[in-house]
Amino acid sequence: MSARRVVVVDSGVDPHHPALRARCRVLPGLGFDAGGAQVALRADQDLLGHGTAVAATIVRFCASLPEPVELVPLRVFDADASCDFAAVLHALRHAATRSPALVNLSLGTTSLRHRDALEAAIAALRDAGARVVAPASYAGLPCDPGNLPGVEAVVADPNVLPMLPELRPVRGRLVWFASPQPPPDRDGVVRLRTRGDSLAVAAVSGALLRTLPG
Repeated sequence: MSARRVVVVDSGVDPHHPALRARCRVLPGLGFDAGGAQVALRADQDLLGHGTAVAATIVRFCASLPEPVELVPLRVFDADASCDFAAVLHALRHAATRSPALVNLSLGTTSLRHRDALEAAIAALRDAGARVVAPASYAGLPCDPGNLPGVEAVVADPNVLPMLPELRPVRGRLVWFASPQPPPDRDGVVRLRTRGDSLAVAAVSGALLRTLPG
């Protein structure tokens, strides 16, 4: 396991964006479809910008670390933030082979159809030493994998300060509450437009990464 490596399952990551350039290492990534096909990503391949916004939030939390964060983009979104969830399962299975400390999933499913496969994928990641961060709900409904045991579940809360996610007990488990807004733009970086649960999850990933031993 690499102490500062995060797998970002999303739309890709553009390392040339001002929020990321010279602030992290973006490792070679892959794109996945529902059938499990893998496609090598170009270094700047993020048609949607969602994954880049998520990555920028994670990196912003880790600006004070002595070693740069390593990001591994695994693309499941193309031009819009939706996909067949089977693609996410393929990406998670691959993520376990990339030795991450964290896997950021700023996405989820309200369907129970994939629960068994998700539980197996999450177990493999945990066996590999990785922590998985995901939203607790989508459109007001509980969603997986955020509701699965062992996953760092996140709720977007506008009353939480942007750089200070809070861990609270909720119905017998601990749940993260984090700001849905981007972190403060102290470096003159152009803010990306993503908001909501996506950035709340990324904020928790960044906060957790910052506390891990190097």
